[in-house]
Amino acid sequence: MYVVQVGDVKFFIVVDVDDLIFVCNDQNKLLQIKEELSQKFEMKDIRELHFFLGMEVERNCDEQLLRINQIKYLKEILKHFRMEECKPIGVPFDPKVKLQRNANGNDESKGFPYQQVVGSLMYAMLCT
Repeated sequence: MYVVQVGDVKFFIVVDVDDLIFVCNDQNKLLQIKEELSQKFEMKDIRELHFFLGMEVERNCDEQLLRINQIKYLKEILKHFRMEECKPIGVPFDPKVKLQRNANGNDESKGFPYQQVVGSLMYAMLCT
């Protein structure tokens, strides 16, 4: 991320490979800088940002709000691990429940990709 501040004007450029996000508190300066950069580099302006790195971005100028969520990414994780129909709960596990090995020896969880599920959730938690 690049940050420039001149007086009251703050300008941020977020770079990811060949994607750029421009943020500025002065619309005229933003347009000026984008114009200057487009004269030196080939650029395509897609205007309003909606998705970036798997995150959905929602902006409400009237309320001065910026919301970022990962709903799309998390739904893709659920679909990938065939868990679209799972039921959400407030507490992941009742701490009073005592776990026991399956009495008939049939291990239903065998072959379930726990490491991949946990890794995908950790990516959502730490990397985005």
